[in-house]
Amino acid sequence: MENFKFTMISNHYAQKISQNNKLLQLFHQNTKHSKKYLLRNMFQSRVLLNNPNFLKASSFVEKQYPLFPKITLKKRTDDTLMRSLYYRRSQVKIPIKSSALTEKIVSDLFWAGYGVNFKGTRVTPSGGALYPLELYGLILEDCGKIKRGLYHYRPSLNAIELISDDEEVFDIGSYIMMLQNLENPSVIFFTTAIFNRMTFKYDARAYRYLLLEAGAMAQNISLVATKYNLVSTFIGGTDDFKVEKVLGIDGVNESLVNCLFITKDGSWGTW
Repeated sequence: MENFKFTMISNHYAQKISQNNKLLQLFHQNTKHSKKYLLRNMFQSRVLLNNPNFLKASSFVEKQYPLFPKITLKKRTDDTLMRSLYYRRSQVKIPIKSSALTEKIVSDLFWAGYGVNFKGTRVTPSGGALYPLELYGLILEDCGKIKRGLYHYRPSLNAIELISDDEEVFDIGSYIMMLQNLENPSVIFFTTAIFNRMTFKYDARAYRYLLLEAGAMAQNISLVATKYNLVSTFIGGTDDFKVEKVLGIDGVNESLVNCLFITKDGSWGTW
């Protein structure tokens, strides 16, 4: 029944959008899923995913040119940026249940995602400098003067706006498929796209550009998280419709494109 409802909702939005000939939004709506739909797919693929031979074969996939000459590159530079790239990871080994961060760390994470740079634009590159994305953050514990709640980031002010502190927004298991050791994130970032900010110039190709931009935003946040010995995990297992309801967006003109967990890990050393 859940899958039928999901299909009907998707088809409703897809039909509504197709009438406007917005192919990118048609694709976006048809690739949304519910939590139950995702769990069913995970169950069906469990044998393959748990096969050690499959995991070994898929871990280091790369294209090769064995008959062409090779040049070994120099070892990476040892500075803060390169160390953040080197140590960035998605897996939490020893989760810390106390998820509170400092106000400074939370501020840096938001700014790294979509803050204003020295040129007055953003720290994240954008096709045509049109900036179609919006950044939201669910903060799970009080951090100084920042209280637990769901916030929207305002780059021009470098400020966050409290959208909701209702208890249902903290029931993250109801709209995100929780993975092992990720039950106690410190912050969950949601990236959304307002499509018409970019489609007026690039038409359907805008979809490629805004996804690149969303990836750059998430990587910026991930690197700053690593600087503070935090783990950043991209989560594809979102119930898109429920997340969009939590965010208070319509899911058509503005829709979810990414979800990122920031989590404390007791296994971090110093680097």
